[in-house]
Amino acid sequence: MGAKLFLNILYNLGIILCVILVYWSINHRRYDWTAAGIFIIVITIVLKIRLAKEVRALQKK
Repeated sequence: MGAKLFLNILYNLGIILCVILVYWSINHRRYDWTAAGIFIIVITIVLKIRLAKEVRALQKK
């Protein structure tokens, strides 16, 4: 369970850093970086949702 908590923290940090990257890239008109940041945010959110479902399933047992 500790590994899942650590993984959740890493996902949160990844999302925060990518939001900062997207903000910076929009201000500097680097739209290739914007697309990459949004893609990584979407993937990280999907993985975070899967992790939350897995943790809920473990708590029900």
